[in-house]
This record gives sequence, structure tokens and C-alpha cells, in this order.
Amino acid sequence: MALSGAMRAARGRCARVLSSVPPAAGTAAARGTGGSPGTGDTIFALSSAPGRCGVAVIRASGPGCGAALRSLAGTPGLPPPRVMALRRIRDPQTDESLDRGLVVWFPGPHSFTGEDCAELHVHGGPAVVSGVLRALGRLPGLRPAEPGEFTRRAFAHGKLDLTAAEGLRDLIGAETEAQRRQALRQLEGDLGRLYQRWSHSLTQALAHLEAYIDFSEDDNVEEEVLAQVAVTVRALLQELQGHLRDGRRGELLRGGVRAVIAGPPNVGKSSLLNLLCRRPAAIVSPTAGTTRDVLEVALDIGGYPLVLSDTAGLRQATDPVEREGVARARARLCQADLVLAVLDATSVSPTPVALGAALAALEPPPGTPCVLVLNKADLLGGHGGSPSATGAQGPPATLLSCKTGEGLEALLELLAQQLAQLCGDPLLGSPSLTQSRHSRHLGACAAALERFGDLGDSGDLAVAAEQLRVARRELGRITGHVGAEDILDIIFRDFCVGK
Repeated sequence: MALSGAMRAARGRCARVLSSVPPAAGTAAARGTGGSPGTGDTIFALSSAPGRCGVAVIRASGPGCGAALRSLAGTPGLPPPRVMALRRIRDPQTDESLDRGLVVWFPGPHSFTGEDCAELHVHGGPAVVSGVLRALGRLPGLRPAEPGEFTRRAFAHGKLDLTAAEGLRDLIGAETEAQRRQALRQLEGDLGRLYQRWSHSLTQALAHLEAYIDFSEDDNVEEEVLAQVAVTVRALLQELQGHLRDGRRGELLRGGVRAVIAGPPNVGKSSLLNLLCRRPAAIVSPTAGTTRDVLEVALDIGGYPLVLSDTAGLRQATDPVEREGVARARARLCQADLVLAVLDATSVSPTPVALGAALAALEPPPGTPCVLVLNKADLLGGHGGSPSATGAQGPPATLLSCKTGEGLEALLELLAQQLAQLCGDPLLGSPSLTQSRHSRHLGACAAALERFGDLGDSGDLAVAAEQLRVARRELGRITGHVGAEDILDIIFRDFCVGK
């Protein structure tokens, strides 16, 4: 089925909901300097999706949470730890009732951010939400949160590392079951623990090497220490290289497998797109060459994300516009993770030789998985035979009628199998790479370890120690134990306001 864009739309609306809330006088936002974890101010935001709903959640974090609750909910004193109570929510300036809602108190450090936190669960009408946000904005010391600021404060207080924060962001954006599983596994720390284990091994190796450099002349450190360090580094390098050679499974699952529908003109490529997304997304015409541009839709196939592109028919075009469409189709085909090669079942023999020749004519990228779809099976009259694979190592093929829908289930099963092979099971084995940022730092870490190995027994030990420091620093940048502000800004700016 087609993926909903509600999550993406909600992220855009989150910022607009708070745009009318005035920052409290004297806060960082009022001064125009923004806020950051540890500044001592208290932030608040709508944490549920804006719009009309049954319950809206407004969250606050910081030292002023207790005072804010006393002002809005009329509690006589600080709420007891982890209390939930139904209270009258009022405007502290006018004492006007805004709503009757649930007040939830999370004392620090046992909260998501590590600070005192509070949540107001109010009715989700836009007027109620706007009234409560305006009332919070008028309280001294409170200001609207910036995108991702709650999670950034959780990171600053050691509640989670950067890989877990990225897992949380992916969990919020997950639209398929496999994406949810992968994101939850990363949020729960599997990837972070793997990198921490590697960092610990590097730290031990570096400590032993530096001990040898400092004390070997005093005969306090045996020479076997160097051999053990070399063994540790080699084992770590092999494990790290295997982690990098995962076929981009985690990245494909996170961003969606890019599949391209390719084939000659008028074989039913646009009809196939409409059949898979169950709506008339593409214009269908008996005139060859109707599709000129690339049309893209996001689908959920067997719990895996698929980004499907319909392209122009591949032929030697004379019309300038169609020629541009064919060029775009070829360019998109080169970027594909999976190819759905559509052929006319009435014009190709269902034999390995014939299917292989027809597929080769489309010039799919070498090594890219393909699924052969023989469309217009309804015109065969039951005498077309079953398609065969294009050889022992050839791609699978299936008959389909986009007109009647016959063969759709078999095609969906083939697609699910291909997606499972490309993305893997997110719950099995070692956690997968999910971010290009991780790949970049791991590549730099591996390069430093390789330079360490190239030094050999006769190398400069001080230079070897520096390579281990570089490798350890690159690992630390992934989890956030070593990092710069610009890296943190890039990660947390993609979060929704309220998270």
C-alpha cells in the first residue's frame, strides 16, 4: 500500500504551531541567542502532532517545570514524583480555565532529558492547544523548544548517545514494520554498544602500546605486549571491515529501496505502477511514449519500504521531449537498487534465452537485482506457458495482467523476497549501518588501523600510537563521545519540534 505523508506534513506544521507563542522575557530565545542543553532555561513544546485530535501532549523540561505546573494546574506544591493527576488547566494571568487535563510529573534525573520534566495531556482542539501554549509562553523563564532540543538535552545528560538519538529520529519517521524494528533496535542501544566495545578495545590497545613506549626500557613491560596489541588491532580491523561490507542493508531499509520500472514503450509500465499503488498515479494511454518524466511513489511491500519509479519507454526516440524522457529513464536506471523489467508477454517467448536477450536489451546496471514482469498475460488465452528464469543465475520472472490483476500476488511475493534479501532482517545478526555519517567515520577508523598495520615491527611506535588515537577518535565521533557542535547541530535539527 502507499505510504502516508502525514508524518512528513506534521513535522512541517510543528514549527508553525509555536510561531505565535511569545518567548518569555529574559529567556535565551527572547535575547535572540537560541538555547542549548545546560543553559538552565526551561523549554516547552507541543509533542503530539498538531491538528484536531482527542488528546494533545505538551511537554516541558528544565528547572522551571515545577513552578510552571503550579501556575497552570493550581497545585499547592511541587507534584510528588511520577504523579499523574487530573487538574484544571488555567491561564495564570486571568485565572480563566483553559481545559481540564492530565498533569504528569517526571523528576530529574529519572526522566527522558535527565531534567525535571512535565507533560500536560489536554484535549486536542487547536484552540485548547494554542491557549495552553500561549499561557506557558507568558511564564518567566520558559521559552518554546527548538527542533530536537528535548532529545539533545537527553544526549547532553548522558541518557542516550548519538546513535540512539538517530534511532529515535528514525523511529518517529518509520513507515514500515521493518523500519520500525531497525530503528527501535538502534534506539535501544545495539549499535552504540557495538561501537563502544570497539572503542574499549582500541583504548586498551593504546594503553598497552603507550605503556610499552614509556616503560619498556625499565623491563617493566614485556615485549609480548606489542604482539598482543597487533593481534587486537587486526581482529578489530577485520570485524570493522565486515561491518562496512553489509551491502548497505541498513541504509536501504532506512531510506527505502529504489526500484525502477523499465521496459520498451507501451508494455504496461504505468499500469503496473497504478496496480501496485492501487490508485491512478500515472497517466495510461495506448499511445506509445506517453510517459516522459520520472514518476515516483513510496510503497510498503511486506513491511519493507520501496520507492518505485515509473520511467519513459526505452527506445531510440526522435521527438526531443521523449528523447529527454528516455535519458532520464536511463539515468534513474543507473541509480536503481532493484529493477522491475516489464516486457510484453505476447511478444517474447518464455524461455531462458529469449528472456535473457530481452532483458539485456534494456541494459540494466550490472549486478543490480532484477525481476522480470511479463505483462498482458490476459492476451495469451492460457497458452503462453510459464516464464522461466533467464538461466541458473538469472532473475526471477512472473506472468501478470495489469488489466485483470491476475498474477499480482505472485509479483508481490517476488518483490518481498527481493527486498528481504537487500535489506535483511533487522532483528537478526549484528546491527546494520544506517547512516552515511557512520560509514564515513568507520572508513576513517579502518584507514587508521590499516596504517597502523603497515608500520610493522620496525615502525615508529609513537606514530603507531597516533594511528590508534585517530581510530579511537573517529569511533567517538559516531557515538558523540568525541564531537563538534556542527555535528550535533546537523543531527538534531532534523527532529520535529517537541522531540
